[in-house]
Amino acid sequence: MNNKISRIFQTIWFFSYAVVGSIILPSNADAQFMGFKVDAAIAYSAAPGSVSGGAIGIIHPVPFFPNIGYSSIKFEDKQEVTDASESTSSVILTTDTTINTFNFFYYVPFPVVTISVGIGLGQDNLNTGMETKTKIEETFENSEQTPDNSIIKTSVSETFIHIGLPFWNTIEFHLGYHLMSVSKIDLTSKKSTSLQGNYNISKKNYTGGMTTVGFQVAF
Repeated sequence: MNNKISRIFQTIWFFSYAVVGSIILPSNADAQFMGFKVDAAIAYSAAPGSVSGGAIGIIHPVPFFPNIGYSSIKFEDKQEVTDASESTSSVILTTDTTINTFNFFYYVPFPVVTISVGIGLGQDNLNTGMETKTKIEETFENSEQTPDNSIIKTSVSETFIHIGLPFWNTIEFHLGYHLMSVSKIDLTSKKSTSLQGNYNISKKNYTGGMTTVGFQVAF
């Protein structure tokens, strides 16, 4: 699956560079400024509740060189599964998920509003990617078992778009949407002990979209 993610990332990269980049670069080269953008995450479609995190970016006037950014999203997920044949046995999975990526983006010339598009990647060897830390608490035939933990790391690919409203060519307020693509994972696959009961625990899919709001300041 990691190879599939890498191929998707490479395809998006070449497409963005060859097609979108040919439109964006002349405009980006004319904008002689330095600045930064800061975004706060307000939702993630694969998260059951509240989230924290967002994105940051550094913008510059250097021609033919992409702007650089970083995205991060954190949330908690909790589920309880009961043994189908023994109702007094159940397991609770409490998972803390973190998704981090490095990304590159360009600005697309557009009247009235500003649009930036980008791609990103997270991998363990870059100290990014997706990490899930799952606490496993089992009650087997009304007897509580010793809690266990399962920590899983996997790669992430990212595509995003920001649409903003500029003021005085120095300040911009914008909305963003970041699509994070990851493989399905078995949250209990890295546990150190075996479960006593028989539970139907489906693989988890944390692929989703992060919605952000933020601002940009240029100098």
